[in-house]
Amino acid sequence: MTVTQGAGPEEIEVESGAPAPKVDQITVDFGRGDEPSNRAPSKASKALGPPETVDSSAIYKLYRGATGRVKGEPHRVWVEFPALQLCWARYDQPAPAQNRASLLDLGACSYQVTGAGDADGETVHVEILSLVTEFGSRAVAPQGAATDSASEDGASGAILAERDPLPPLPPEPPEMRLSKTPVLVVDGSVGSAIREFAESLQQLLASRDSEGKSGLEFIQARLFQYLWRHQGTSCTEHELYQAQAVLAFNLDPKSGVAYVKDKLKKVSDSDVGEWLADMSQVKGGLDPTLLGNYFSRMDTIGVFKAFVNCLDFSEADLVAALRKLFDTFKPGGEGQVISRIIELFAESYFDQWSRNKDMLPKTFYANSDDIMTTAFSLIMLNTGLHVATKKVKKNASHDITMSPEEFVKNTRRVVTEAAVPDEALQAFYDLVKEEEISMQPMPRAAFARLPVQPDIEGWLYVVQNAQVQRYWAVLALQRMYLFSDKSEVEPAEAMDLKDASACCVTGSAATQDRFHSDLQGGKSNCSCFFGGGGMGELQDQDVMVKAFYVNRQQDGQGPALLRKIVKPRSRLALVAESEDLMEKWVSLIDSGPY
Repeated sequence: MTVTQGAGPEEIEVESGAPAPKVDQITVDFGRGDEPSNRAPSKASKALGPPETVDSSAIYKLYRGATGRVKGEPHRVWVEFPALQLCWARYDQPAPAQNRASLLDLGACSYQVTGAGDADGETVHVEILSLVTEFGSRAVAPQGAATDSASEDGASGAILAERDPLPPLPPEPPEMRLSKTPVLVVDGSVGSAIREFAESLQQLLASRDSEGKSGLEFIQARLFQYLWRHQGTSCTEHELYQAQAVLAFNLDPKSGVAYVKDKLKKVSDSDVGEWLADMSQVKGGLDPTLLGNYFSRMDTIGVFKAFVNCLDFSEADLVAALRKLFDTFKPGGEGQVISRIIELFAESYFDQWSRNKDMLPKTFYANSDDIMTTAFSLIMLNTGLHVATKKVKKNASHDITMSPEEFVKNTRRVVTEAAVPDEALQAFYDLVKEEEISMQPMPRAAFARLPVQPDIEGWLYVVQNAQVQRYWAVLALQRMYLFSDKSEVEPAEAMDLKDASACCVTGSAATQDRFHSDLQGGKSNCSCFFGGGGMGELQDQDVMVKAFYVNRQQDGQGPALLRKIVKPRSRLALVAESEDLMEKWVSLIDSGPY
């Protein structure tokens, strides 16, 4: 059987091959990827080795999966390589048996972009087809048919009548064809990852049909190395260190800066300030609240001065400059901290304004003090127009909003009209009234886009309150990030594992009993770990060899996931997709980051 992949079903050529049942007749339990497929590979399998026609990045994209809509409902679709199955499920849920199809039984993947020019925007429509068997319809002559068709010559008829009946003709070999009904139809936006997922699946199926199933088996056995290779080959060593520094800073700013100085050789305060400005403005990923807390320390004045000098205010009026400043970090600390931040900001802004005094509204600052006092006045105005009014009850009997005249009058107590004319103050007032100078964190860069070299990453099933949820887990610098299908920007949970340990469930009879107890009471949600009979026919060893516990110290608040448990405790049950991956999670959690 030969399958030629293309952009649509019309480009697929199917020749005869071994018989195979329809995909919709297959029932596969969770994690049973080691069972033989129902369809023989198109070519004889060669010795186990890496597939030559599949990029490692394509394997990562297939395993990570993509989100889209299946029958109008939000789903994630992915390839579960440990089981060699295409899977799909609602957000954060494991895939039930009816939403699984063997990779060896898929026939084609096609996609097309639809809705070009529509108001709703372009969408990607993906269809995945299976291969089904079709037996030939050649009739087999019944016994004795030859005598009926003998010639009218008596002798000839007598001779034929004395012969044994002709044996029936062998049936034609079954032919493989594409199913008329797709196994799966997914729709997603052009900007989503669904198109790349479809292209990667086309590449994988083409490799399977040209190289045999040995390539799939190699990926199945070496998945951890593929995940590591994806990160290791997609960026330079410097980018990897840079991403690790971001994670270290978000865990503890002091430790993060030490990492920057050691690995990135940013030794001076000026070097560190420039790096922080680059990561917060351009590349994203730094936690703005932690960055603000770091700048509130007295020993970081030199770092902040270098940081603010990297911000470009050359084309910005004073209101726009303040917006840009507080888009990079969230100021923290007392009033004296804000005063120090505004003072250093005023020095940097005055230096850049002095080289471009023609910007509107026209101002005539004599020195940085004029900028600092005007900036403080604008911050007070912003508080009066937007912050304070939110705290006043709706039935307040009087309006507390500051008027333009009051703003000008108050500012005139500290700033002369020669430095900032009334027209400029009125323009500043209108700008602040129209839009608040927000001191909230800036949008974070998607974690998946950061050049992060994690210790390990992959899908984990979290078991709590007899419920099972599926998360994309990333372990880096003794912190585990769990990402929901709903967002790849903010993790649903970030667990500090500095004082935590991990152990496999099969390590003792006590942990096995505890894990079995954790699963009780959730037949509808936990049945994905067991056979079709649910909890009554559970296959303990198949699940427990992939399960492990993360144990934390009793003191402290601990991760939110543990606080959500009905009976709060210091352990969290997790299930990996294979025993090999489970052992790596346990080892890397226990060994630490270095």
